[in-house]
Amino acid sequence: MARSIQIDSRFLLYIDILGFAELTRSQPKTIQRIYAILDSLNVHTHGTFRTVVFSDTVLVYNPILAATDEEREYLVWYLIEFAEDLHHRLTGQSVYFRAVITAGAFSHYRLKNVECYFGEALVNAYYVEKQIPSIGLFIHKRCNKYNKYFRVATFDDNYHFVYLNRSLEYLDKYTGGTYPMLDPSLEDQAPHVPWQVRFLEDVYRAMRTHPNPRVRTKFLTAWDYYAKRYPGMIQALTQHSFSLMALAGRQAWVDEMKRMKADINHFKKIGRIPRVP
Repeated sequence: MARSIQIDSRFLLYIDILGFAELTRSQPKTIQRIYAILDSLNVHTHGTFRTVVFSDTVLVYNPILAATDEEREYLVWYLIEFAEDLHHRLTGQSVYFRAVITAGAFSHYRLKNVECYFGEALVNAYYVEKQIPSIGLFIHKRCNKYNKYFRVATFDDNYHFVYLNRSLEYLDKYTGGTYPMLDPSLEDQAPHVPWQVRFLEDVYRAMRTHPNPRVRTKFLTAWDYYAKRYPGMIQALTQHSFSLMALAGRQAWVDEMKRMKADINHFKKIGRIPRVP
């Protein structure tokens, strides 16, 4: 009984920044940018969670155990949103992650000189994450039963792929998957479409042109999830070189496009270390 309570009470988001070793060798400024983006995430302002960052790994968990299903739903909801936040901020940066949400025993505490973190949930997340040939977020079925707000697709017997693109989800739901859309008000209800189309375009290019075939496979796996869920949208975008006019039939999301370009440039700059005069 104690084991069951532990599994359902502590949740762990395990994030692995992909290609970190190669970036460290060839693009150290990109590493500085990644850490600056990690430092800016919303999770750091949420008192319900604690965050651990070491090398290419980010851990987010709830130090106070969940006691009710309502608390479990809340924790899973926010853990997915934290991954969504990182996904959003990395768009346009040519940096990707693979992440797992699981549950179980996990301990994190400080001694006088060292920081300690260990537990079955961490070990399981580490080994599972390494075996997934994709990018994006995956959630264990025990945790997914508390997921009320994000759509998923089956990966294997234990894990589901999580769609971190609620604007595309909203748009596809209300257009019925038929494009270009006829209702211009949907633009305001799905504000982050430019970001999420940019992500799809980047994935599409990488799965076709990345020099490493193993990396191409990861992008291809992720692309396949989107192609299966949004066939009409994907067809329209690929036929029109990922122009937003493929979805709207006119110039749309103009202000959000400006914000996106400004934010992408901002995130490219925030990791720069000022020169000492």
